[in-house]
Amino acid sequence: MKNVGRQLRRLRQARGLTLSELASRAGCSDGYLSSVETGAITPTLSSISTLAAVLGADVSSFFRPSPEDAVHVHRAGSAHRLRISPTASQTYTILSARRLEPSFTGLVEDLVPTPDDTSYRYFGERFLVMLEGMMAVRIGAEEHHLVPFDTLHYSSHPTHLVRVTSEQPARILWVVTPALI
Repeated sequence: MKNVGRQLRRLRQARGLTLSELASRAGCSDGYLSSVETGAITPTLSSISTLAAVLGADVSSFFRPSPEDAVHVHRAGSAHRLRISPTASQTYTILSARRLEPSFTGLVEDLVPTPDDTSYRYFGERFLVMLEGMMAVRIGAEEHHLVPFDTLHYSSHPTHLVRVTSEQPARILWVVTPALI
């Protein structure tokens, strides 16, 4: 994940932006961006997608692409797991191939119950299938309570909040467009 900070700095500098200018456009602090660029902290996938959108870049540019095979098979138990930071409550299993110009990302998120909502803001659409556990998703004033095999499809432009409502972790299948990774 150190590549994320280095790539963020390259993209920002290539566009002639200062840390302050990018921070203002992305809705975050200078200190946060500096910490991301130096690798002191690792941003969430939502933060990466917001920064990419502000920079006019594809989110996949922050990650190494996989070979361009015609078909990608993800085997159960494969080690394509990603934790954004050691203390993050989410773990992701990347299901889709990391292509040079992907149109979507498929991933499974394992989200442990915490007392706080997890906030997301992402440019695009999200489709989810609740696989295990239960959770609430608040989009604007509406809260949607999901149980296994419920689905939800929504525009994720506005900030939306996710909270695990079961005692056990939630497992969610996400299809996200445009591609995150």
